[in-house]
Amino acid sequence: MTSLLFLVSIIVIIGALCGIGALLQLNQIKAELAALKKQLNGKTPSTSEIKQDPESVAIAPVVAAPSMGQPVVAAALNPLNPLAVMPQARPAPLTEKHTASPSDDFFSSVSGWIEQQLIKRGMVWLGALALALGGIFLVKHSLDAGWLSPSLRIASGMAFGLALIIGSEWLHKRSQGHALNNYAPAALSSGGFISLYAAVLVALDWYQLISPAVAFPFLAIIALAASWLSLRQGPLLAFIGIVGAYVVPVLVSTDSGNVPALLAYISLVTASSVLVEQKVKRPWLWWLPMSAHLLWLFAAIWIATSDQLWAFWLVLCGSFVLLVWLPRIGFKAQHLELSPQPMRQWWPFSRELILALALLLLACCALLHTADLISFSGMLLFILLLQCCAATDSKSELLLWLSFIPALCWLLLEPLTLSADPYVLSSTSLNQHLLLVAVFTVPMVSVALKWPERLQWSSVLAALPVLLLGLSHGQAKPEVQQQIQLFWTVLALVLVAAQSAMALKTSHKAAAFIQMAGANFALTLCFTLWLADAALTLAIAAQLVLLTLLGIKLRMPVPHWLMKLIGAAVLIRLTTAPLMGRYENEFLLGLHWSFVVYPVALFCFALSWYLWFSTTLRSYLEGALLHLVAVFITVQTQFWLNDAVVDFTDMNFKTLSIQAFNWLLLAWVYQWRSSRAGSTASLYRIAASTLVVLVALAHLQLSLAQNPFWHAAPLGSFPLLNLLLLIWGLPALIFWAFSRLPLSARLTTSALYTAVGTATLYLTGSIRHFWQDGQLLLSLPTSVAEQYSYSLVFLVIAITTVLLAQWQNKARARKAGFVLLSVVVLKVFVVDLNDLTGVLRALSFIGLGLSLVLLGWLFQRLQRAETTT
Repeated sequence: MTSLLFLVSIIVIIGALCGIGALLQLNQIKAELAALKKQLNGKTPSTSEIKQDPESVAIAPVVAAPSMGQPVVAAALNPLNPLAVMPQARPAPLTEKHTASPSDDFFSSVSGWIEQQLIKRGMVWLGALALALGGIFLVKHSLDAGWLSPSLRIASGMAFGLALIIGSEWLHKRSQGHALNNYAPAALSSGGFISLYAAVLVALDWYQLISPAVAFPFLAIIALAASWLSLRQGPLLAFIGIVGAYVVPVLVSTDSGNVPALLAYISLVTASSVLVEQKVKRPWLWWLPMSAHLLWLFAAIWIATSDQLWAFWLVLCGSFVLLVWLPRIGFKAQHLELSPQPMRQWWPFSRELILALALLLLACCALLHTADLISFSGMLLFILLLQCCAATDSKSELLLWLSFIPALCWLLLEPLTLSADPYVLSSTSLNQHLLLVAVFTVPMVSVALKWPERLQWSSVLAALPVLLLGLSHGQAKPEVQQQIQLFWTVLALVLVAAQSAMALKTSHKAAAFIQMAGANFALTLCFTLWLADAALTLAIAAQLVLLTLLGIKLRMPVPHWLMKLIGAAVLIRLTTAPLMGRYENEFLLGLHWSFVVYPVALFCFALSWYLWFSTTLRSYLEGALLHLVAVFITVQTQFWLNDAVVDFTDMNFKTLSIQAFNWLLLAWVYQWRSSRAGSTASLYRIAASTLVVLVALAHLQLSLAQNPFWHAAPLGSFPLLNLLLLIWGLPALIFWAFSRLPLSARLTTSALYTAVGTATLYLTGSIRHFWQDGQLLLSLPTSVAEQYSYSLVFLVIAITTVLLAQWQNKARARKAGFVLLSVVVLKVFVVDLNDLTGVLRALSFIGLGLSLVLLGWLFQRLQRAETTT
């Protein structure tokens, strides 16, 4: 086995040497060929010579550069003498065009490309692979046979690797003048660096000849050398060097837990890789080290102790400066962008901005893992760097908004706490929250004053400091909220004053409007701190009017999305508040909150609707008004029918019946309004569909669990004007009104059938309610008078239907009337006259037959008259 391995190794080495020799000879032939082409191109006859001696065209080979539309004829070489040119026959005239099939061209081009790749690179890389295998087999055999001591074995491996690298550099210098690219030097260098890697790792793991502290810098030097040698011999060495450099800490563990040293090494490797990428100009040489750099930073979060986190934050901030900020503005600040840029310039994201997002995500992960003073300091520094980048590059102003994400993580993880001593006015937690507010206030004010046309800074100033104060207050415990209530109000008023002064000072109308909107937002926070839930809703609703008046005063159009956002917030609060019961124990001005909040909110929406005349926002405000009316009616119905308590979990028969009628009526109003709403028509239709579904669920409950035909129910004592009118009577009219709206044919037919069904239930129920003393129970006996009442009422309805249908020429209605009339007649003779006996019973059936015959004759005559007409 040993001799076999030795023989294989010798064969591989000889084959590799033969391959190298063949490569050298091939390179020499290619060089001679390039020189020959250059010489022939220099001796190309001029145009005048061709015109003077036309016979020479038939003899001399065409070797000049091809002109447009001319075929290229290459000069043939004599295989015995490469410098001799064989004469070429005169090309035949191009009388016919040879057209090749596209598939033939495609397959020929693919096969030619594969052939060229195998010729140019395949043999070279096979030779490199043979060299690497030869070195590995030689080392393995030397280990098995015990030829050399461990030190000599490692030294021989390193010598072999260095020899390959030196040979690759010598070969690279010889091939610099060749016309064709030569991949042999990069192949030899790759084998050499892999051999060096293997030698150091074997010395470390197998023989323990060196310690990890010594192996680590050796491997790092090898990796960096491979990266820098790629500048001369191609990007493959850069790949080997980068991968090797980032894998070194995994392969060699010193067990020291020195995270700062690890991050310093990773930073050095990343900086080296970036410099190489700037020279080589290959995109993957940027993405590869960035990905590895981020992975090592993520690993550092979990392996670093609390005392070593400063290194993570330092490297994170340094990475942002060197890899994101400086590439954006230039290392000499030659690419500063201070003019305002539209938001569409943010997309598509550049690779630096994508890296910034990844670093931002790492910062959030670090805060979630450890939220201490070091992390807070690093987070503040990182936020300031994000703001600096946005200030010097207006295309990166998205980072202003994204910088709020780590601050939000901190607020959620570290709620505001105060000292137990009431006389101590300060605490570490309070100072940290105030610093966060200052970080999102002072830079914004500075940039907004210097460049008022950069509206993103004014927008951030208007939104983020108020959100910070609100979240800080909301996350604190109730006792802490009481202690900071006045202080937070003062801070909010400072924001109001500052932004109001900025708005009055600036001449930029858009900036002035944003700053005044920010002042209103801060003022809303003041209301939030001192007012209860219902009053807060009123404060938000008042912003609709205030912003509208502000826009009119400044002659600045208010963004519609802002008005819609405020309106949606008010609608959501007023819609969900009764369902959740949050305001149930709240009174305003001595009245239940619903008597104050809904009318005032309706007034704010109505006034805004009046002020926003001739705009598309008006239809949105109309829908909001309609929705508020619907909610107000629903809440008041529940309040008055449920013992002055708005509790939707307690819905009795009466309450559910009235609410179902309210919802159905509002659904028809929504559907009617959708045909005139324009762009908001879909919202109206969605609201109408939602209410119809609620009505269906309510009637399902009334029909199954609380059906008055099966269960006793308080329907009222007045005939016709009782609860049945709201359950079935008026809904029948509403469904008929639905059928008159511009709906699809299927929905129109469904609405008509539903209207007929509910009307039938109402008439039947009203008759039984009259004769059964206010009840509908089927278990009660049915009198003869009640039976005759059914027949009389439906007979009148049937006759009226037939007459009206004949007058309006409605064939379908006339048929329905005749069917109903036939059913009534059949019911009269079969059911109502069922108690008759003898001759009277016979006469009743004779009368039934005559009546049916008369009805049939009348129907045929009316149909014949319609056909004649």
